[in-house]
Amino acid sequence: MKKEQFILYPAIDIKDGRCVRLLFGDMKRETVYNNNPIDQAMWFIDQGAKWLHIVDLDGAVEGKSVNKTIIQKISKTFQNRVNIQLGGGIRNLENIDFWLQNSVERLILGTLALENPDFVKELENEYYKKIVIGADVRNGMIASHGWKKQSNISAHDLIKKFNPSLISSVIYTDISRDGSLKGISLKETLKFAKSVSHPVIASGGVSSLNDIVRLSDEYSNGIEGVIIGRALYDKKFTFAEATDKINKAKN
Repeated sequence: MKKEQFILYPAIDIKDGRCVRLLFGDMKRETVYNNNPIDQAMWFIDQGAKWLHIVDLDGAVEGKSVNKTIIQKISKTFQNRVNIQLGGGIRNLENIDFWLQNSVERLILGTLALENPDFVKELENEYYKKIVIGADVRNGMIASHGWKKQSNISAHDLIKKFNPSLISSVIYTDISRDGSLKGISLKETLKFAKSVSHPVIASGGVSSLNDIVRLSDEYSNGIEGVIIGRALYDKKFTFAEATDKINKAKN
Protein backbone atom coordinates (compact mmCIF):
# COMPACT_ATOMS: atom_id res chain seq x y z
CA MET A 1 0.00 0.00 0.00
CA LYS A 2 1.11 3.56 -0.67
CA LYS A 3 0.86 6.43 1.75
CA GLU A 4 -0.45 8.74 -0.94
CA GLN A 5 -3.75 6.93 -0.43
CA PHE A 6 -3.90 8.04 3.20
CA ILE A 7 -6.91 10.35 3.55
CA LEU A 8 -7.28 13.42 5.74
CA TYR A 9 -10.86 14.11 6.84
CA PRO A 10 -11.48 17.61 8.22
CA ALA A 11 -14.36 17.47 10.67
CA ILE A 12 -17.46 19.65 10.65
CA ASP A 13 -19.59 18.94 13.72
CA ILE A 14 -22.91 20.76 13.63
CA LYS A 15 -24.95 21.69 16.70
CA ASP A 16 -27.85 24.16 16.62
CA GLY A 17 -26.90 24.97 13.02
CA ARG A 18 -23.39 26.06 13.97
CA CYS A 19 -19.96 24.53 13.58
CA VAL A 20 -18.70 23.47 17.01
CA ARG A 21 -16.24 21.21 18.74
CA LEU A 22 -17.12 19.27 21.88
CA LEU A 23 -14.75 18.20 24.63
CA PHE A 24 -14.92 14.42 25.18
CA GLY A 25 -18.25 14.38 23.30
CA ASP A 26 -20.00 16.34 26.08
CA MET A 27 -22.83 18.37 24.52
CA LYS A 28 -22.54 20.88 27.38
CA ARG A 29 -18.83 21.52 26.72
CA GLU A 30 -18.93 23.09 23.29
CA THR A 31 -16.84 25.72 21.57
CA VAL A 32 -18.47 27.50 18.64
CA TYR A 33 -15.99 28.06 15.81
CA ASN A 34 -18.20 29.18 12.97
CA ASN A 35 -21.85 30.21 12.80
CA ASN A 36 -21.92 29.21 9.12
CA PRO A 37 -20.90 25.59 8.40
CA ILE A 38 -21.03 26.32 4.66
CA ASP A 39 -18.21 28.84 5.06
CA GLN A 40 -16.31 26.29 7.12
CA ALA A 41 -16.70 23.69 4.38
CA MET A 42 -15.46 26.17 1.80
CA TRP A 43 -12.42 26.93 3.94
CA PHE A 44 -11.40 23.26 3.97
CA ILE A 45 -12.19 22.67 0.30
CA ASP A 46 -10.17 25.70 -0.77
CA GLN A 47 -7.18 24.15 1.02
CA GLY A 48 -7.52 20.96 -0.97
CA ALA A 49 -9.82 18.73 1.08
CA LYS A 50 -11.21 15.84 -0.97
CA TRP A 51 -13.49 14.64 1.83
CA LEU A 52 -15.53 16.29 4.59
CA HIS A 53 -16.46 14.41 7.75
CA ILE A 54 -19.79 15.92 8.85
CA VAL A 55 -21.65 14.97 12.03
CA ASP A 56 -25.12 16.12 13.07
CA LEU A 57 -24.50 16.24 16.82
CA ASP A 58 -28.10 17.03 17.69
CA GLY A 59 -29.18 14.20 15.41
CA ALA A 60 -26.88 11.74 17.17
CA VAL A 61 -28.62 12.45 20.47
CA GLU A 62 -32.20 12.68 19.16
CA GLY A 63 -31.99 9.77 16.71
CA LYS A 64 -33.04 11.73 13.64
CA SER A 65 -31.59 14.35 11.30
CA VAL A 66 -31.91 17.66 13.13
CA ASN A 67 -29.57 19.86 11.10
CA LYS A 68 -30.83 18.48 7.80
CA THR A 69 -31.30 21.85 6.07
CA ILE A 70 -27.77 23.13 6.57
CA ILE A 71 -26.22 19.75 5.71
CA GLN A 72 -28.26 19.62 2.50
CA LYS A 73 -26.98 23.08 1.61
CA ILE A 74 -23.40 21.91 2.07
CA SER A 75 -23.92 18.79 -0.04
CA LYS A 76 -25.65 20.68 -2.85
CA THR A 77 -23.22 23.59 -2.85
CA PHE A 78 -20.12 21.40 -3.08
CA GLN A 79 -21.43 18.22 -4.70
CA ASN A 80 -18.94 18.42 -7.56
CA ARG A 81 -15.99 19.48 -5.44
CA VAL A 82 -15.83 17.21 -2.41
CA ASN A 83 -16.99 13.85 -1.04
CA ILE A 84 -19.08 13.86 2.13
CA GLN A 85 -19.01 11.30 4.91
CA LEU A 86 -22.01 11.92 7.18
CA GLY A 87 -23.06 10.67 10.60
CA GLY A 88 -25.44 11.54 13.41
CA GLY A 89 -28.99 10.28 13.82
CA ILE A 90 -29.03 7.90 10.86
CA ARG A 91 -31.17 5.11 12.27
CA ASN A 92 -33.26 3.66 9.44
CA LEU A 93 -33.31 2.87 5.72
CA GLU A 94 -35.33 6.00 4.94
CA ASN A 95 -32.53 8.18 6.38
CA ILE A 96 -29.90 6.23 4.48
CA ASP A 97 -31.73 6.52 1.17
CA PHE A 98 -32.43 10.21 1.68
CA TRP A 99 -28.79 11.15 2.15
CA LEU A 100 -27.45 8.89 -0.58
CA GLN A 101 -29.87 10.64 -2.92
CA ASN A 102 -28.64 14.02 -1.71
CA SER A 103 -24.98 13.93 -2.71
CA VAL A 104 -23.63 12.17 0.38
CA GLU A 105 -21.04 9.54 -0.52
CA ARG A 106 -20.84 7.54 2.71
CA LEU A 107 -22.97 7.22 5.83
CA ILE A 108 -21.72 6.52 9.33
CA LEU A 109 -23.77 4.07 11.37
CA GLY A 110 -22.98 3.92 15.07
CA THR A 111 -26.00 3.44 17.31
CA LEU A 112 -27.88 1.55 14.58
CA ALA A 113 -24.96 -0.83 14.04
CA LEU A 114 -24.75 -1.49 17.77
CA GLU A 115 -28.46 -1.96 18.45
CA ASN A 116 -29.46 -3.68 15.22
CA PRO A 117 -26.45 -5.27 13.50
CA ASP A 118 -28.75 -7.57 11.52
CA PHE A 119 -30.24 -4.52 9.80
CA VAL A 120 -26.80 -3.55 8.56
CA LYS A 121 -25.85 -7.08 7.56
CA GLU A 122 -29.04 -7.43 5.51
CA LEU A 123 -28.53 -4.28 3.43
CA GLU A 124 -28.67 -5.01 -0.29
CA ASN A 125 -25.75 -4.75 -2.71
CA GLU A 126 -26.58 -1.18 -3.73
CA TYR A 127 -25.43 -0.02 -0.30
CA TYR A 128 -22.09 -1.81 -0.41
CA LYS A 129 -19.14 0.45 0.38
CA LYS A 130 -21.54 3.30 1.22
CA ILE A 131 -21.58 2.36 4.89
CA VAL A 132 -19.02 3.30 7.54
CA ILE A 133 -19.28 1.84 11.04
CA GLY A 134 -18.63 4.26 13.89
CA ALA A 135 -16.73 2.52 16.69
CA ASP A 136 -16.82 5.14 19.43
CA VAL A 137 -14.87 3.74 22.34
CA ARG A 138 -14.76 4.68 26.00
CA ASN A 139 -12.62 2.47 28.26
CA GLY A 140 -12.45 -0.09 25.49
CA MET A 141 -16.22 -0.40 25.08
CA ILE A 142 -18.64 1.06 22.52
CA ALA A 143 -20.68 4.14 23.45
CA SER A 144 -23.82 5.14 21.52
CA HIS A 145 -26.67 7.67 21.25
CA GLY A 146 -24.32 10.60 20.88
CA TRP A 147 -21.96 8.91 23.36
CA LYS A 148 -24.53 9.24 26.14
CA LYS A 149 -25.05 5.49 26.57
CA GLN A 150 -22.32 3.03 27.42
CA SER A 151 -22.39 -0.59 26.25
CA ASN A 152 -20.38 -3.62 27.39
CA ILE A 153 -19.44 -4.53 23.81
CA SER A 154 -15.89 -4.03 22.60
CA ALA A 155 -15.12 -2.39 19.27
CA HIS A 156 -13.60 -5.63 17.99
CA ASP A 157 -16.65 -7.71 18.91
CA LEU A 158 -18.95 -5.21 17.21
CA ILE A 159 -16.99 -4.93 13.98
CA LYS A 160 -16.40 -8.65 13.50
CA LYS A 161 -20.16 -8.98 12.89
CA PHE A 162 -19.93 -7.15 9.58
CA ASN A 163 -18.76 -8.39 6.19
CA PRO A 164 -15.87 -6.30 4.78
CA SER A 165 -17.52 -6.39 1.35
CA LEU A 166 -20.32 -4.22 2.73
CA ILE A 167 -18.42 -1.85 4.98
CA SER A 168 -16.28 0.88 3.45
CA SER A 169 -14.32 1.47 6.65
CA VAL A 170 -14.50 1.77 10.43
CA ILE A 171 -14.01 5.00 12.33
CA TYR A 172 -12.21 4.23 15.58
CA THR A 173 -12.73 7.13 18.00
CA ASP A 174 -11.13 7.34 21.41
CA ILE A 175 -13.74 9.40 23.28
CA SER A 176 -11.31 10.10 26.13
CA ARG A 177 -9.17 12.11 23.72
CA ASP A 178 -11.76 13.61 21.39
CA GLY A 179 -11.53 17.39 21.25
CA SER A 180 -8.75 17.45 23.85
CA LEU A 181 -5.60 17.95 21.73
CA LYS A 182 -3.99 15.28 23.92
CA GLY A 183 -2.53 13.40 20.99
CA ILE A 184 -3.69 10.24 19.26
CA SER A 185 -4.18 6.80 20.81
CA LEU A 186 -1.77 5.21 18.36
CA LYS A 187 -1.19 1.98 20.28
CA GLU A 188 -4.90 1.26 20.80
CA THR A 189 -5.88 2.31 17.26
CA LEU A 190 -3.16 0.19 15.71
CA LYS A 191 -4.08 -2.82 17.85
CA PHE A 192 -7.68 -2.47 16.70
CA ALA A 193 -6.73 -2.04 13.04
CA LYS A 194 -4.63 -5.19 13.12
CA SER A 195 -7.48 -7.16 14.70
CA VAL A 196 -10.10 -6.46 12.01
CA SER A 197 -10.24 -6.95 8.26
CA HIS A 198 -11.81 -3.54 7.59
CA PRO A 199 -9.86 -0.36 6.79
CA VAL A 200 -9.72 1.93 9.84
CA ILE A 201 -10.02 5.71 10.08
CA ALA A 202 -8.46 7.09 13.26
CA SER A 203 -10.25 9.77 15.26
CA GLY A 204 -9.74 11.63 18.51
CA GLY A 205 -6.96 13.72 19.98
CA VAL A 206 -4.95 14.83 16.92
CA SER A 207 -2.77 17.67 18.15
CA SER A 208 0.13 17.99 15.72
CA LEU A 209 1.40 17.22 12.25
CA ASN A 210 3.52 14.51 13.83
CA ASP A 211 0.37 12.69 14.94
CA ILE A 212 -0.79 12.58 11.33
CA VAL A 213 2.53 11.32 10.01
CA ARG A 214 2.67 8.58 12.65
CA LEU A 215 -0.77 7.38 11.63
CA SER A 216 0.07 7.50 7.93
CA ASP A 217 3.12 5.36 8.62
CA GLU A 218 0.69 2.61 9.68
CA TYR A 219 -1.22 2.55 6.39
CA SER A 220 0.07 -0.93 5.62
CA ASN A 221 -1.35 -2.07 8.95
CA GLY A 222 -4.85 -0.99 8.03
CA ILE A 223 -5.08 2.66 9.08
CA GLU A 224 -6.32 4.41 5.93
CA GLY A 225 -6.97 7.91 7.21
CA VAL A 226 -7.56 10.30 10.09
CA ILE A 227 -10.28 12.72 11.13
CA ILE A 228 -8.94 16.10 12.21
CA GLY A 229 -11.03 18.50 14.23
CA ARG A 230 -9.94 20.87 16.96
CA ALA A 231 -6.31 21.01 15.87
CA LEU A 232 -7.48 22.69 12.66
CA TYR A 233 -9.94 24.99 14.39
CA ASP A 234 -7.40 26.07 16.99
CA LYS A 235 -4.92 26.64 14.15
CA LYS A 236 -2.28 24.23 15.39
CA PHE A 237 -1.74 23.74 11.65
CA THR A 238 -3.77 24.21 8.49
CA PHE A 239 -5.31 21.51 6.34
CA ALA A 240 -2.99 22.52 3.52
CA GLU A 241 0.02 22.09 5.82
CA ALA A 242 -1.21 18.64 6.84
CA THR A 243 -1.59 17.61 3.20
CA ASP A 244 1.88 18.90 2.39
CA LYS A 245 3.36 17.04 5.37
CA ILE A 246 1.83 13.75 4.22
CA ASN A 247 3.05 14.29 0.67
CA LYS A 248 6.59 14.91 1.91
CA ALA A 249 6.51 11.94 4.30
CA LYS A 250 5.72 9.50 1.48
CA ASN A 251 8.76 10.56 -0.54
